[in-house]
Amino acid sequence: MEMNMQEIRISESAPKKLSGNMGPIGLALMVLAFSAPLTTVSGYIPFALMFGGVSSPILFVVVTIVLLFFSIGYVTLNNIVKRPGDFYAFVSFGIGKSTGLGSGILAAVSYFLLLAGVTSFFGVSCSDLLHETTGAVLPWYIPTIACWMACGILSYLHVELSAKVLTWIMLLEIAVCLVFSFFVLAKGGAADISAAAPFAPSQLSKSASVPFSVLFIVGFFMGFEATALFRDEVRMPDRTIPVATYGAVIFIGVVYTICAYALIMAYGSHVQDIATKTPAAMFPDAFSKFVSGRLHVVISLLVLTSAFASALSTQNVLARYMHNLGTDGALPRFLGKVHPRHESPYLASITVSVMVLCVLIPFIAMGAKPDLLYGQLSGVGTSGIVVLMGIVSISSLVWYARSGRHQGVSFFKSAVAPAISSVFFIALVVLIAQHFDVLAGGDPGQYVWMFYCLISVLLVGIALAQYFKYLRPEIFERLGRSHKD
Repeated sequence: MEMNMQEIRISESAPKKLSGNMGPIGLALMVLAFSAPLTTVSGYIPFALMFGGVSSPILFVVVTIVLLFFSIGYVTLNNIVKRPGDFYAFVSFGIGKSTGLGSGILAAVSYFLLLAGVTSFFGVSCSDLLHETTGAVLPWYIPTIACWMACGILSYLHVELSAKVLTWIMLLEIAVCLVFSFFVLAKGGAADISAAAPFAPSQLSKSASVPFSVLFIVGFFMGFEATALFRDEVRMPDRTIPVATYGAVIFIGVVYTICAYALIMAYGSHVQDIATKTPAAMFPDAFSKFVSGRLHVVISLLVLTSAFASALSTQNVLARYMHNLGTDGALPRFLGKVHPRHESPYLASITVSVMVLCVLIPFIAMGAKPDLLYGQLSGVGTSGIVVLMGIVSISSLVWYARSGRHQGVSFFKSAVAPAISSVFFIALVVLIAQHFDVLAGGDPGQYVWMFYCLISVLLVGIALAQYFKYLRPEIFERLGRSHKD
């Protein structure tokens, strides 16, 4: 009886929702870590150069502007809806609870795929680096499990501990990217290209495939779209979330544009051919030439910390999606529980860790190295987020047409900006459906079934909401975080 009374007291004193005191900078760095800037600059920007060539910096600027239009509609919804839940809450508010639940489940699945991918990437990269530098053979799953455990522990604890860890890693990443760019530009780069050439519109006609380059570039920005998910864990959310969102888009857009420009200047007019033949060697070789060859191992280690930061950020995002869905009853309710001391979604975080382990165990048991796994999972996960960003943009338009225009809300913020981003993301979704192999690898059409599986997840979520509507109306009423805690 005494133990039962103690449990009751703990239950009564436990917080009913997440809490924190993050400011705009902490929140921005939290979500920016998701995009893994150093990993992106060293490993992924070359793929944008492969398709965009010398004109790539223009495309980075264009994508930054379009994502700012998306952000305008996004933060407008944030300040109107005033609920945690991000895409899940916004789509429920704008289009309806059925599409909202479908979007919430699609978001959870997409972030899960990204998390499983980046966790395995960390392990494989760590194993390869150790073998390259010392000759020692370390099974890939040992560093993978270490990354998995660290992410699980940090996401179990208060969010501000994760924010502090991510802040220092992000500062190191950005410093390396900017130091590289400074040395390339200070030394003048290649002699066969003018400083203004990468920003000349005429270069666009020389690019192999501008749309594919744009698709990759959009993927580099992933993470900023999760700021509203931390609404209960920031101070003054109606101010912090907009500042963090705009700041993240502008900052990462500027950094990536500068780094892409520096890579182009380092290799000159043949940058597209080099990116096509040896994309993985572009950044390390240029860094060795223009900065220092003796820092190769240090840069490789920082790429690993970048991957870890991305995994931790993704785990925090996914845990909060699971928490919100559990709080509403769309998923098991235990996922909605908040730790009485750390005020974190601890059971959701543990569940996420178990889910990731379930993906890794088959590879460990078979003794197989998931060399291609992280690329495919990242491609599928990114596709899901692109679909969701299009749905959120449409959601803002639908809400404005239904009621927003009668509430004195800015026409530009709630209609014009979302309309621009809607067209952009719809075009990207069509491009993904037609050329899914660009993101997921394989032969044309080989893995397109994965994309249709994503769409099926959205439809399953919609069907589940209809089930709740007619058979569990008390749950349907709560969907989209529309209830009061």
